[in-house]
Amino acid sequence: MNKKIVLLDLDNTLIDFNECARHSIMNIFNELGFPYTEKVFETFICENVKIWKRLENGEITKAELRANRWNIILSRLGIEYDGTIIEEAFENGVAQGAYAVEGAYELLDYLYPKYELYIVSNGFRFVQESRLKIGDFRKYFKDIFLSEDIGIQKPAKEFFDYCFEKLGNPKKEDVILVGDSLSADIIGGLNYDIDCIWFNKNGDELPKDIKPTYTVNTLKEIEEIL
Repeated sequence: MNKKIVLLDLDNTLIDFNECARHSIMNIFNELGFPYTEKVFETFICENVKIWKRLENGEITKAELRANRWNIILSRLGIEYDGTIIEEAFENGVAQGAYAVEGAYELLDYLYPKYELYIVSNGFRFVQESRLKIGDFRKYFKDIFLSEDIGIQKPAKEFFDYCFEKLGNPKKEDVILVGDSLSADIIGGLNYDIDCIWFNKNGDELPKDIKPTYTVNTLKEIEEIL
């Protein structure tokens, strides 16, 4: 494939955010003496997806996400506690987790000699930088583009405008995006007229109105495309 630049999402594409979150929540609940059950994690996943979609849609800011996320989750669980305290502890815990998605290092080892690699992420800066360092991922990437620095989230056109400007405005046909999120990565990339690889690790059904350039279920399959 005649590509020169690969943009890669981080959470649940290269680093297993869910596993990082699970460990962080378990540790916090144990320290606070709150009972941890699978319902706790399921509630977190459900509410976290909702609030991040609101962020992607520009309905809330990251400051509002941080102020409200765990208060919402605790309310759903029937636990009375200051959610902002848990939010800080949660982010610190996630920042220490660098659990790689299966095949992540192998894919990066394959791509690194062939393409310019860049991270494109909506995640918090200190969390992403910490995990990239702990997991020894940083060495693969020429640069990291974070929405916190840009001031706008994927899938907004302005996010990609910023990235392309920093890249020296390459031809769009020279760039491909890899990500797990249809709403943030794939829709954002397709709307910007760049090819996209949807990493559909959970085997989710693809909505009829979204057409990724490629769909894979494992990171290994990307080697057959690039």
